[in-house]
Amino acid sequence: MRPTSARILSRRVKQLDAADDLTTGTDAALRHFTSVMTSWTEPEMAALAGGPAILAPSETKEADEMADGCRLLDRLRRDEESLVRGPLDRGRQHWIGTSPHTLVPDRRPALHPDRFTAPGEHPGPPSTKPFHLGLFTSTARRDGPGMWRIYLDLGSSLHPRPWQTWHLPVTAPAAVLEINGAGDWAAFVGRYPLAHGDDVHPDWAGVARDYAGVHMTLRAIVAVQGFRIPVRDGLAAAPFWDIESVLWLRWCFAAPRLVEVTP
Repeated sequence: MRPTSARILSRRVKQLDAADDLTTGTDAALRHFTSVMTSWTEPEMAALAGGPAILAPSETKEADEMADGCRLLDRLRRDEESLVRGPLDRGRQHWIGTSPHTLVPDRRPALHPDRFTAPGEHPGPPSTKPFHLGLFTSTARRDGPGMWRIYLDLGSSLHPRPWQTWHLPVTAPAAVLEINGAGDWAAFVGRYPLAHGDDVHPDWAGVARDYAGVHMTLRAIVAVQGFRIPVRDGLAAAPFWDIESVLWLRWCFAAPRLVEVTP
């Protein structure tokens, strides 16, 4: 692996493993993961790389191996393997609705299936993590809420209260694509390319023809966040997912249930 890529990933893993106590509870470990990975923004990556951070296709295996060497991930895997490596736990999906913001004035915290926007209905700008279509869930812990709630608790002015947390049981036939590492992400974008300028984004409309959802695991986030990877049609745009999530491209939930309102 080139020195720049190795240095970035080594620094990332060291930050994750700098938790005060790696034997701490799952909640504290997930909070530490969230606080670290949300700091790995595009400006941070560019500053460390001296420009766009690029991971060569031949380096994706090493990137995944470096993620496997992360002690915090290993600690989390023992309690919540579906978050770290998948497969998705279909019975523990939570969606959190937040209140309107000046940038998103029509947003509402309640969950309404008729507001679900499938890919292709209202095409928005290309994105590696689109918020203009589908919806995002995260996996609830067995003893508490999931990582979306942890992210909100850490503070975000873009998501005013009240928050509504909904439990969304997934219907059994829904096909979910697991993204479990840098190699998986590169293969995914290469299979569903949407070229836009100098970047290649996922073609979400094309993905939706084959899958109901795409699950980004913690292992994949550690290995690939912020890196551009050469694919057949150019450079795959860098993903910034921060936390374990599923982007649902079809409505495939049975009896959504409101479980909590946070005023």
